[in-house]
Amino acid sequence: MNALSTPKELGYRFPAEWEPQAAVWFAWPTRDDLWAGVLPQVREQLAALYVLAARFQPVCVLCPQSAQADLQALMAQAGDASDVTLYNYQTDDVWCRDYGPLFLLNEDGTELCITDWTYNAWGNKFPLQQKDNNASAWIANQIGVRRFVFDTVLEGGAIESNGAGQLLTTELVLLNLNRNGEMRKQQIEARLAAGLGINEVLWLQDGLVGDDTDGHIDNLARFFKDDGILMASVTDSEDDNFAALSENTRRIQAFRTPTGQPYASVSLPLPEPIYLDGTRLAASYMNYLVLNGAVLVPTYGQPQRDAEALEIIADCYSSREVVGFDCRDIVREGGAIHCMSQHQPAVRV
Repeated sequence: MNALSTPKELGYRFPAEWEPQAAVWFAWPTRDDLWAGVLPQVREQLAALYVLAARFQPVCVLCPQSAQADLQALMAQAGDASDVTLYNYQTDDVWCRDYGPLFLLNEDGTELCITDWTYNAWGNKFPLQQKDNNASAWIANQIGVRRFVFDTVLEGGAIESNGAGQLLTTELVLLNLNRNGEMRKQQIEARLAAGLGINEVLWLQDGLVGDDTDGHIDNLARFFKDDGILMASVTDSEDDNFAALSENTRRIQAFRTPTGQPYASVSLPLPEPIYLDGTRLAASYMNYLVLNGAVLVPTYGQPQRDAEALEIIADCYSSREVVGFDCRDIVREGGAIHCMSQHQPAVRV
């Protein structure tokens, strides 16, 4: 791609998630080897999640024709699915945030484009990945949106935009040899700038223990306004995540906004540790989904912790309805609501 045809050169920018959205995308789990022992319950939950999200905006679900009748029946049990559109595409897995299209807007907000990065299942940890890697191209064709293709490995859950030219990410993911081999920080920054139209990358270090992705930002820190950052925290120095989160907090407090001001930073405690077969799961309240008028927050059957998290997030998103959604079964496969979704910004008309 020559220098005059990058999204950056053409004036595109990577909007923040709290900006107006046209839709949110999900992918239906068709494989029977996912969520061992709880797959029927998870499918019911996901159908209910689509119906819940459709209360606030249009919902698009990648679901092959062969599974659509079952999904329609489950959604009918959950409520009104009239704002849910099913697209006949079969994915390998459900983590649409990571392999789905990263949408950009042009300068005046009247045109959308898709940036299509390479997906390799978090460093080739899982062999089934080709259908997921092809999903962005398929979606771009379906909705008739210009697509920019990049051979750089990048997952959507690894980056977080404030809509004002800054991006949050982690060294453990983007500088990992299992993504793009030997690549220096300056090289990946240049690729992100060109491909996403951003100006500055704000680097955190490590991720949560037990995270298959190596340390995605959407479990660690999220912009809640262009000069505010929510950050995952633990207070117990014996907690396996204490050192990494303390270092991330130190870095966030040193970050500066585009105008040179400190960020307003808010701590969001992790849930109590959750284990599956002796292994700690990467459970975080940070894995929430921002919609038009709502924030859907993962909960973990911990009444006091869940309520505290919902209250903190509600303070940060005071103009939105904050809704908890039980992710105790969902997190067994390593992610939560944000990981399973990909937002499509609205264009100005």
